[in-house]
Amino acid sequence: MVMAVSALTVARPSAFSIVVVSVARVLFATLLFTAGGMGVGLFLGILATVAWGAIHGGPIDMRNAYLHVAIPCAVLVGAAALIGASVLEVRARRTSATR
Repeated sequence: MVMAVSALTVARPSAFSIVVVSVARVLFATLLFTAGGMGVGLFLGILATVAWGAIHGGPIDMRNAYLHVAIPCAVLVGAAALIGASVLEVRARRTSATR
C-alpha cells in the first residue's frame, strides 16, 4: 500500500509554545550558570579570605567571601549566561524558521 506524499503532514508547534519553551530554556540555562558562578565565586572567595587572614593575621570575616566575591561573580556570570542563551536561542529559532 502506497501513501500519497501530501497525506504525510508533520505537526508543527504553535508560536506560543515555541516562545514558552524558548523562555524556559533561557531561564534554566541562566539559573544553572548563575548557581555555578556562585559556587566558584564562593570557593575562590573563601580561599582568598583564608589567604588574607594567614598573611595579615587576626580574625577573618567570612562574610567578605559572600559579599565581595561570590555575589558579584554570580551576577556577572548570570548576566553573561542570560545574554548568551538569549542570542543562541534567537539564532536557533531564526535558522529553524527559514528551513
